[in-house]
Amino acid sequence: MIKTIFTTAIIIAFLNAIGHAGMAAWRHFQVRDQAQQLILFGANTPTAELEHQIAQIAEEFEVPVAPEDIVVSRLGARTIAEAYYTMPIELFPRFFYPVDLSFTVESFAVTGVAPPARRPSTSP
Repeated sequence: MIKTIFTTAIIIAFLNAIGHAGMAAWRHFQVRDQAQQLILFGANTPTAELEHQIAQIAEEFEVPVAPEDIVVSRLGARTIAEAYYTMPIELFPRFFYPVDLSFTVESFAVTGVAPPARRPSTSP
């Protein structure tokens, strides 16, 4: 009986840790994907504005990244966004483990490219 209770408690604690770690990973990837979309479609947006927008997205997803830890740089047609932060993950009730996370996303702006010319249709 005690062995069953102990085993069940261990399994519940393990599933709790997996759930919290999974949610942290999901939020991290959501912020990274949104940042990718911002720089992909923000070729004409100033880098300071992109940094601000990424910070807002991180706040929306409750990712603890400070605005000064977000860097957006532009080298010609190439835009790079980087973010570094530490996220505390609750692996056991009231036991938080700090995990260092970061992401780097980049995009190339293609300008001056016209779409291919359409051929006239030859319908019968």
